Amino acid sequence: MSKNEIITQTKDEQIIYINMDDSGRLVKGEPNELVFVYGGVFFLSLKEQENFSRQYKALVDIIKPNYCKDFKRDSNLSEAHCVSHNYQNCKYNCPELKSNMLKPQDRRRLLNFIKKYDTSVAVVSNYKVKDYIFDSKASKGRFKDYIIKREVKKIIENLISQNRINSAQPVKLVLNLDEQSTVSNGYYDLESSIKEELQFGIMNYDYGISFPPILSSVTVKIKYKNSYYNYSVQAADLLVGEVRHAYYNYLQNNDFVAYRKRTNFLNTSIYLP
Repeated sequence: MSKNEIITQTKDEQIIYINMDDSGRLVKGEPNELVFVYGGVFFLSLKEQENFSRQYKALVDIIKPNYCKDFKRDSNLSEAHCVSHNYQNCKYNCPELKSNMLKPQDRRRLLNFIKKYDTSVAVVSNYKVKDYIFDSKASKGRFKDYIIKREVKKIIENLISQNRINSAQPVKLVLNLDEQSTVSNGYYDLESSIKEELQFGIMNYDYGISFPPILSSVTVKIKYKNSYYNYSVQAADLLVGEVRHAYYNYLQNNDFVAYRKRTNFLNTSIYLP
């Protein structure tokens, strides 16, 4: 969250902050892209999200110097500069710590911290997705929106069942999505669509099935974030990368027990299509 972004929260207000990224590509027919995962970490208060981001950043600052390059750009600065650098004035080539670049010990260290918080994923088996979904960027964008809606609904249903939120009281939902992973047709439509399903329910006319509302009142705000600045979205990247790798191994080795062992920390998970 940037310094200029302020979200107020009253003592009894129900706010859910969901931070999401994806791993893999939504594509068909590529043996290395059998799985696409969307998900991340979520919090029930601004204080909890800020505490998470501050502590996760502290861990990143310890680990990050190991991945910085080109230290000779400025002879007046040392490698220690990377620990306290920021995006604007960093004199080194210091990349964002992404899931696919981390050494095992660094990945474990960050994941062990993430596992202390609420997490959720949606796992998509690309080879099962209908062919027409891959016809255009727009259709893939609609499918991604569908994934997000399904996952958000699953999170809220789980929170209600655990009595962590009261479905009879208003809820404010804030989604922080990685701007680089988004191909949505427009976040205003997605905001309205999420609200409609959660507060008013939906009707599938093709199958004659209705899904009742699960919240009495909800407001939805979607924000697209540069993950270089946002540590909750960075954590989401690491989380979905871990789950994707674990699920891909399951598909290759047919060892579901091993997959469940690696992912049993997840609060919610859904499998699509």
